[in-house]
Amino acid sequence: MMSELTADRFDTLEGETFTLMSVEPALQLRLIEIVRKGKGERMGGSFSLLWQSDSDTILPQGSYVMKNEQLGELELFIVPVGQVSEGVHYEAVFT
Repeated sequence: MMSELTADRFDTLEGETFTLMSVEPALQLRLIEIVRKGKGERMGGSFSLLWQSDSDTILPQGSYVMKNEQLGELELFIVPVGQVSEGVHYEAVFT
């Protein structure tokens, strides 16, 4: 499944909600940015995804199970990268 995750695959999901299932209560993240970073070692190239939470709670970096209506469940390593007035930004990098 991870090899199928490309920047192109996420283009249609920008603005969509991902639910972090592995925290209580579940946390909603909205995909706000997809950045292509070059060819990298993986099929489809390197890219990063940026989400914004709807909560001020800052989760530690780590692997979390996410669920999205189109992708289903997947486990990604995300890192908190900044707090904003509307919540917290989290990033996943694919290289």
